[in-house]
Amino acid sequence: MNYRVGLIRACYTPIPFLVFLSCSSQHQDDRIAYSEFSVIDSLELVVSSPFLQHTNWTTYDRDSGKVLVEYGLDDEDNLIIHQVDFERKAYLAPVLINRDGPNGYNSSNASVFFRNKDSIYVFPAARNHFWLYSGLGMKIKAYSYSSTSYDRYYKNGYYSSLIHYSDSLVLTTINNTRYNDPSYFDKVSPVQTYNLKKSKFSRLMLYPKFVRGKHMPSNLTGAMLYSIDAHQFIVNYSFSDSLYVYNVDTGNTEAIYCGAQNFGKPRLLTKVPSKLEELEYHLKEVNYELVFFNMGKVYRVVSHLPKPYQNYSIPEIVNRNLRRVSLIEMDISTRKLRFYRMPIAKYFLFDKDHLIVGGVSVREYEGETLRRFYKYRLPN
Repeated sequence: MNYRVGLIRACYTPIPFLVFLSCSSQHQDDRIAYSEFSVIDSLELVVSSPFLQHTNWTTYDRDSGKVLVEYGLDDEDNLIIHQVDFERKAYLAPVLINRDGPNGYNSSNASVFFRNKDSIYVFPAARNHFWLYSGLGMKIKAYSYSSTSYDRYYKNGYYSSLIHYSDSLVLTTINNTRYNDPSYFDKVSPVQTYNLKKSKFSRLMLYPKFVRGKHMPSNLTGAMLYSIDAHQFIVNYSFSDSLYVYNVDTGNTEAIYCGAQNFGKPRLLTKVPSKLEELEYHLKEVNYELVFFNMGKVYRVVSHLPKPYQNYSIPEIVNRNLRRVSLIEMDISTRKLRFYRMPIAKYFLFDKDHLIVGGVSVREYEGETLRRFYKYRLPN
């Protein structure tokens, strides 16, 4: 069985809509020399109850390796946090955070980030504060954003990212600037450093100059963060074929090209798109969705529509599953790029010399819900 399959993401919804697409397709128009890696293991895990239909995700490190965190709301809007320990090959006991009550997150939704198994940051939607919880779901401390412009945490897409540095958090942020404001990209800071001791923002990062005065679908305006080391982190924008490496010590940012001409550059708009234009944008424009750093290399997940299909209609693109997903690998020291066809996946965990993917394939068996994952060995 060929497990190298692509997917189409209808990103105009909060959670990606995934459709199987064979990577052994007869279309060979990419003109990119794709490398290959093969699956070395697969496993099915029994999903902890309750099963969540719509989830977001993040990861954290523990002695046994990377732990996958998937979280969402139950029917009563309580926050359910599931964890997958791949060393144990099992889901851990879920963490429950009620919506209401003394330990409630007190909002209509929330984002989650694990500092470690006993320290969980919870960011209630549209609130002027966030919480630190214990691993048992008990409130430890509240932090006010203390921002006069109502800057607050912003989860771009379905992956929760932030970076913890000693007494500071680096957050992806947004404020109350209206999306149709022509100066949106001048008035919003996509990344800010939050000082935990002083309970306020202490440093901000601006958007790249080329996007200022432009427009795009609102859910593509945010950033994603990933740490390189104690002195540097990566900022990923879905609309840029470059990555931005920020130096914590100097405050300087370096743009590094990490794309491919055949993927194309995302088209920046001169006006706010309509709903139909947003849908077309999500289906036709390249989306540099996710970035990870592992063992000296950057990995970037990119969804794209091959050039021969750019003039196809929306129904044709959807019904024929024409969008593809590729993985870019960049050696951070040499800047050398390699490309891989991406296996179908909802979750991507880079752990030492392995890549674990999965989360899409779910089946019911004897009253239990099983989720399949695949494990790949990363090349040298």
